Amino acid sequence: MEVFQMKHNKIFAFLLAGVLSLGIVGCGSAGSSDSSSTEQAASSASGDLKPLRLGCPGFDDYPLLENGKLAYDKGYLEEELNAAGYTLDLVTFQEAGPAINEAYASGELDMAFYGDYPAATAYSNGVDIRVIGVADKQMNAGVLAQKDAGIQSPKDLEGKKVIIGIGTNYQEYWKHLVDTYDIDESKVEIVNVVSDAASVFTTGEADAWLTLYYNVVYYENQGLGVDVENSVAHPEMASLWTVTGRNDFLQENPDAAVAVLKALQRAKEETVSNPDEFFHAIASPTLGVDVFRKAYGFDDTFAFLDSDIDSGVTDKLNYLSDFMLENGYISKAIDVDSFVDTSYYEKLKTSEQ
Repeated sequence: MEVFQMKHNKIFAFLLAGVLSLGIVGCGSAGSSDSSSTEQAASSASGDLKPLRLGCPGFDDYPLLENGKLAYDKGYLEEELNAAGYTLDLVTFQEAGPAINEAYASGELDMAFYGDYPAATAYSNGVDIRVIGVADKQMNAGVLAQKDAGIQSPKDLEGKKVIIGIGTNYQEYWKHLVDTYDIDESKVEIVNVVSDAASVFTTGEADAWLTLYYNVVYYENQGLGVDVENSVAHPEMASLWTVTGRNDFLQENPDAAVAVLKALQRAKEETVSNPDEFFHAIASPTLGVDVFRKAYGFDDTFAFLDSDIDSGVTDKLNYLSDFMLENGYISKAIDVDSFVDTSYYEKLKTSEQ
């Protein structure tokens, strides 16, 4: 397997915000990050509320929160936090996972919604965070191929140039494909780009691209590629959008953690009753609602938005740990039982009885 690092002018940066969010190896590797706050400061009437600094990848006008986006738009996050004695301070990071890890390490965040890969990276580097829930249990990826590349299955990627961000969830997805379809990696030329991946693909410098499934849907709709394979039918290959918190903050402020999980639960219930609310909440202005309706409409029960940490979640985290260890991204396996903390979700369930 040959790996080539390519550099191009950055285009479609907004479109690829989801790609960036999935993680680059190394806590604190991002240097200075562009972050901004929604500045939802408490008013004089609520001046006694304690701010909860919640981070996520994205931009002020498009935070990447998955199920949390509907909870944010509908006001559920603020309502539940207010009831527990807190007010929401949402901080977005354009540099995504690595920048969030930096903020965690420096104590500038209390909680964050982001990908399982950067969260695991932070934890393995000694940042004392915990996964307390999930905002999306099936962040789907797919294989987008050029229409004339002769690629009809992942096995056909042999002899082709394939965009795979090394050190991201896409490399993990690639391992799933290699194992499942018996791909000879020595016959594949890996093009290692992340933020410039769309540019490389659309200019024909690569035959295929491993990317988020909604990108696959968008480009196929535009006639710019073909959906060869995706994780919709293989949920074990999909990644997670985790709900995390600094362990010291969580222990000192358990009601805040429970409030966040309750807001997610309300958003999931609203989604089941009115799916279009969810599709409109998560849709980016660039791609449009129809793309997200197709990309996220694969399960009309929306079970993938349940925020509990079930065996499927822990299985994915154990697989991720094995992958990171095998590739030298961590020096020892992650103790998943210590990395996750289900006590806050259990408190939520107890409070409802």
